[in-house]
Amino acid sequence: MRQTLVNLTLLLTALVPSSLAAPSRSAQMPLLADINDAMQWKQNGFRLISTSESEPPSWRHFGQILELYQSQTKFIDVTDQDLEGVSMMAAPTRFAIPSKPRHNAVVAPYLGNVSIPHMEKWLTEFTSFKTRYYQSQTGKDSAEWLFAQATKVAALADSSKVKITISKFEHEWAQFSIIVRVEDAEDDLTGPIVVVSAHQDSTNQWNPWWGAAPGADDDGSGSCTIFEAYRVLVEGGFVPIRPVEFHWYAGEEGGLLGSQKVVADYKKRQVDVVGVFHADMTGYTPDDPSLEVIGVSTDNVDGELESFVKQLTLTHNEGTKLINTECGYGCSDHATWTKAGYPAAFLFEASFKQSSPYVHSVNDVVEHITFTHVEKFTRVAIAFAVELSYSD
Repeated sequence: MRQTLVNLTLLLTALVPSSLAAPSRSAQMPLLADINDAMQWKQNGFRLISTSESEPPSWRHFGQILELYQSQTKFIDVTDQDLEGVSMMAAPTRFAIPSKPRHNAVVAPYLGNVSIPHMEKWLTEFTSFKTRYYQSQTGKDSAEWLFAQATKVAALADSSKVKITISKFEHEWAQFSIIVRVEDAEDDLTGPIVVVSAHQDSTNQWNPWWGAAPGADDDGSGSCTIFEAYRVLVEGGFVPIRPVEFHWYAGEEGGLLGSQKVVADYKKRQVDVVGVFHADMTGYTPDDPSLEVIGVSTDNVDGELESFVKQLTLTHNEGTKLINTECGYGCSDHATWTKAGYPAAFLFEASFKQSSPYVHSVNDVVEHITFTHVEKFTRVAIAFAVELSYSD
């Protein structure tokens, strides 16, 4: 497999025009004034990749991006300058975050309807696609499957009370992002929304295009978490006060691509957001039960919202241990919202040092998922949606 990767990298390098093969330091800078040069780089298969807040991005070809996967180096693809393009706009309006959970009596009945058998079945089907790589046909097929599942749930709602809109947010690559909006059918609200999100794509770090990438944990587990929250709320007759949106982003593994497009669009349209709860990797637990915890991200999040989510976690998952942990640069799509100025929170399956060893490989399968752990995150997602939708 390593030899195959070397050959692929050599082939890609050979196909690069000599004028682009060795960019100078100045040519690597992401200057919007040099848009024609940027277009040329992009047309020749290069991407502008950022791996740190402190270092400027650089143009890299596919083989170099593969090396980032394999070295576990997190990155953000800023080729299209989506967030940079809206950075001069006014900061989003900030809304009050509850100091503590206030609607436990409303939340509790929904929590009793969370179904582990349903989640097992759902995730088994979701991981049956060979890969959900965002540029692949099966990545698009899996998005179509997810869209169809969301539509089936929407059909169960009482349309006289709840309006559910399911949208495809199309991209220039094959896989689309999915946005499900749940709102009161009787009130045409123009106020802020609540967002619960995950990413739907997967990748094989050695062979993204053709390698098997079931992605059960990364991020099938997060996608399953928020889908179950969506299902439980709709089937339970939940009528939000503030609209609640469920997002499944495409292209997270390509460098937070889908979420950058969605968030930039929301900021351009001045969409008000109370808060975002993001679920990425919620299903792995270490073999040692004493190490089973929920990781609370301390970076790239809103401190006040993260504190509230910690309270929700402890309130609705009695006996659960929490541990503070750093996610790192470009970790997942919550960082996109944070960068754009929106409050976002993120929980993780463990401390990042003790997370799943199977991600980005053929071994990231359902057999390695602890569904009682996924259930905990689902309970938080449900509580988050209810509490922020009902908050003043």
